[in-house]
Amino acid sequence: MTAEHHTIPDILLERYRLEELPTDERAQLEDRIRGDETLRRRLEALDRSDEEIRRRYPPDELASQIQRRIDTNNRTPARARRRGNVYWVAPLAVAALVTLAALVAPRMAAPPPPSTGPAAAVDADRIKGLAPALALYRRTVQGSETLADGAVARAGDLLRIGYRAAGKPYGVILSIDGRGGVTVHLPHHADRAATLKRDGTVLLDEAYELDDAPQWERFYFITGDASFAVAPIVDAARDAATGHHDPPAALALPHGLQQSTFSIQKEARP
Repeated sequence: MTAEHHTIPDILLERYRLEELPTDERAQLEDRIRGDETLRRRLEALDRSDEEIRRRYPPDELASQIQRRIDTNNRTPARARRRGNVYWVAPLAVAALVTLAALVAPRMAAPPPPSTGPAAAVDADRIKGLAPALALYRRTVQGSETLADGAVARAGDLLRIGYRAAGKPYGVILSIDGRGGVTVHLPHHADRAATLKRDGTVLLDEAYELDDAPQWERFYFITGDASFAVAPIVDAARDAATGHHDPPAALALPHGLQQSTFSIQKEARP
């Protein structure tokens, strides 16, 4: 057995247990679990910890605590919108999780020993074969929902954009809408690509409100091993958007850069 299981954090295992992982990530993680007894034991430890929480905190008591925290968050005034972008007011699901974290004791499973050497620079939740990718979430009455590539959305929907760097240190995220408009989501007002975080799926600080541009909006995640300028990427997006009735499949990028995409189908509200 190797020490590779230390690169799989508890939060990724939690998402696996809750069936929140994309299909490809879930399949790769299941392969790892089948061949790694230590990962199976960690999953069992998380199950035992949940059972201990249920014994310590009866459901009615926990629910009332969560509802009180939700009510408190709902009384907090929303921050003002800034043009196309808005700050994301904590959704109900997040408020509930915050309350739960405050109520329950730390996980009983012992944390894995810290990594040392070159392996420490690898993304904590990186599984072999994963590539940089985007994730989009839509705010709902209940909290938020994960969108699939190609999902239907409408003007006024609030989207939260996330990325998985998969080891790439620099990146730019932008989108092209059905009118050919280009919006840069990352970095904010900078000439060079953002330094990407190595924390699994990372959410951008601000939510993005879809406007009434028709038909579609396509998001592009451009990554590189060295710092690169934002302007040529924006120019490539504008060139790709010109005269296209369908979202451009890919951008013509400088050598050495990679890209991944995520599409939203726009539907007019009745």
